[in-house]
Amino acid sequence: MTSVESTTVTYEEIGPRICVTPPYYALGDLTSPAPGLARATVPVQTPTGRQMTHINLAEGGRHLAILGLCAAASTNPRAGQHYYLAHRGVGRMYPPAKTLTTLRGTATARMSGRNRAFAETELRDADDNLVARLDLEYLVLSVPVFRRLMGPATAPDATEPASPYSAPAPLTDVAVDARGATAKLSVEAATCQGHFAGHPALPVSVAGYATFALFDHVLEAAMGPDARWQAGRYRLEADHLASAGQTCAVDVEPSAPAEPEAHDKGFTGTLRSGDRDVFTIQVDYTDV
Repeated sequence: MTSVESTTVTYEEIGPRICVTPPYYALGDLTSPAPGLARATVPVQTPTGRQMTHINLAEGGRHLAILGLCAAASTNPRAGQHYYLAHRGVGRMYPPAKTLTTLRGTATARMSGRNRAFAETELRDADDNLVARLDLEYLVLSVPVFRRLMGPATAPDATEPASPYSAPAPLTDVAVDARGATAKLSVEAATCQGHFAGHPALPVSVAGYATFALFDHVLEAAMGPDARWQAGRYRLEADHLASAGQTCAVDVEPSAPAEPEAHDKGFTGTLRSGDRDVFTIQVDYTDV
């Protein structure tokens, strides 16, 4: 088997070839009608906080990244399970149209090298309005390579029945003013369920949840308890995995927007574990 070749395949065929499992994987009705193409319904599970959107930017990115790696797995010429680690991404959020309806995601992907994949994804509502877009580059690792990279597991997989992805990010030691903020995020197996089996590690989306939850504190300090914000273009980088048992420092600071004609403000959020940057995101926004 060189790739998924049947006319339409589902999660039952693609699931054994990818690296994430429920509850982190939460797509519905996944199908791949052709190699390199995947479609699914997308749930809304995470609080949006102060974001003016149908779905939290981080959660939208989570589901689209998973859909993209499913599309990549359907066209990977190497059989068996692989780990698709989101490495670089550029995305955009769109203003919400009407009320929340069923969200549907589409992804097209290709292997861009032996150990890399690239996916273009988008999220639309039932009326075909764009909700989000995300283009992602993945590092693609075989199981033996991934295990060598991670080393011995630092914590066992969590067994709690509840999904951690419907709760706010568990920040501690929050310090905030009207320009920036810092906090800590303890990486626990319970916050990594389904990412990854045998080696629980902080998902990129949870790093995003933490960043945006911290930025909500900044916005409240600057503009009051009713402040909201609308995200636009964003760029993310994920360079390292933070394993369960580690603690990350989270900080948010203002930065220049990439597209000031569309959104007049920007901020940068960073998660670090020790002296290593785990995750960085730059977001254009407009306060509301």
